[in-house]
Amino acid sequence: MKKIHILEYITYMLLVILIIIIASWNSLINPSDTIPRIIPTIIYNIPLLILMVKLKKNQFSTYIMMSYIMLLYFVIGIGNTTNKETFTFGIIISFVSLSIFLSSILYVREKKRISS
Repeated sequence: MKKIHILEYITYMLLVILIIIIASWNSLINPSDTIPRIIPTIIYNIPLLILMVKLKKNQFSTYIMMSYIMLLYFVIGIGNTTNKETFTFGIIISFVSLSIFLSSILYVREKKRISS
């Protein structure tokens, strides 16, 4: 199996894991008392679901866009580490988003190397 295919599968798998983690945390593990459970789940997951649909087309620009969006999720994860209740969630989100960022950047580099 080629390196580019491995990076593609890793990126997609980590994106699915991130969606599942966010959905389960916001709706099952630690739901908010003030707002309905579905609101934070939808707000956090809509950009990820859009990216997941676009990843099926396997375009170069989607992986570049994903790397920028994963930086935002990394910041969200770091922000969640400041609260004692969401510390674990913040660490998990930060780690997974950083992993997606690295795999998408490596995919872009490999794709650019192959096309040159």
